[in-house]
Amino acid sequence: MGATISRRRSPQPAPPPPPPPPSQSFASLPENVLAEIFVNLPPHPANLRSVALGSHQFRDVVTNRPFLRRFHARHGDAPPLVGFFLNENIPRFHPTRSGETASNRALAAAPGAGALEPRDAGWLVLNTRHGRVLLQSPDRLRLLVLDPMAGRRVYIDAPLRYRPKYQSTAAVVCGSGPDAGHGDCRSSAFGVVFVCFSNIFQTLIYMYSSETGTWVKVEFQDMAPRAPIDVMRPCVHVGDVMYWHSVFTLVLAFNVSTHQLHEIPVPVDLNGDDYVARSNSNVVAPKDGSSLGFVYITLHNIQLWASNFVGGVHVEWIPQRTVRLDTLLPLSGVRMRLVRLIGFDEDDNMVYLWTKLGVFGLQLDTMQSKKLLNYCGWMYRVYPYKSFFITADGSGARDDVGRQN
Repeated sequence: MGATISRRRSPQPAPPPPPPPPSQSFASLPENVLAEIFVNLPPHPANLRSVALGSHQFRDVVTNRPFLRRFHARHGDAPPLVGFFLNENIPRFHPTRSGETASNRALAAAPGAGALEPRDAGWLVLNTRHGRVLLQSPDRLRLLVLDPMAGRRVYIDAPLRYRPKYQSTAAVVCGSGPDAGHGDCRSSAFGVVFVCFSNIFQTLIYMYSSETGTWVKVEFQDMAPRAPIDVMRPCVHVGDVMYWHSVFTLVLAFNVSTHQLHEIPVPVDLNGDDYVARSNSNVVAPKDGSSLGFVYITLHNIQLWASNFVGGVHVEWIPQRTVRLDTLLPLSGVRMRLVRLIGFDEDDNMVYLWTKLGVFGLQLDTMQSKKLLNYCGWMYRVYPYKSFFITADGSGARDDVGRQN
């Protein structure tokens, strides 16, 4: 019989141990070093939220108020656009495409995603500004100032002399001085400017302060304009001046400091009965308030005007330019080329445009466009929501104390 030869396998080297997760390798770093790393992350809230979900140590670093101030300053104190609120049965939040690359866990905690609840059915979004959202109750007798990132709700009763049958709208304003440097003003005082058109054809304006918790009626030296506010269109707020469209071909300009109210005619001959045409236009202005403009969208073109002021008073509109929409948006090959103007952002001087392809942002200084939402059905009006990161659980920065009613 032949000899049986047994073959032994040569011993294989043991596999190397897996590398430690980032949280373990970073855990030995001092907090000041971690802060130097995290302060360079892109400003979208999902990024710092993901960091905060990594460990308690990371969360302590990125929710520290000094860190947040540095983070805001690093990014120009200009919070990024993270999504849009829009009115449906329950007001809805749509995150923009900039958050698509974030983790599912971070997106689940995206600002606004869980801020609105079934109890908010019938409430209407009126305005968004500097991280806050203003809504009006179904009976139109209460307002809600919502901080989606921190989960704070402040309910306010409407002014005493207001009646639900009046046409009305409102806007939230910051109570911390001039409009510069409002990247982190949610923890400061706020105000609400409430406008209504009474049954005696009179424009009434009330101002609310969160510091006093009271309304004050604005008294005009001259008779207030008798043009009702278009309550379906939010105001444009630049510096000390708030602009509202009326139901006529007029723009009402209200100075929150001097309490002066003026009428400005629109520059185009819009048919007063054609609401679709009128709503496809908007007063626009850059953040610094250096000029006032007007934009009008037709079937094929976008038309721009600038206001000529003499002694601080509007005199005339001066045509600036007319540009074909298909040179700004990828409309070639699209069967329905309808373009609707659905919103405006004063901070970026950007209009938001609905198309069959989705929602685009068009920057009016450079005329550069960017796709923000894929097509998700018809949209009439969107309210852009901008915010820096606060915390992973929505509780606010560690030394931030909020009021909730």
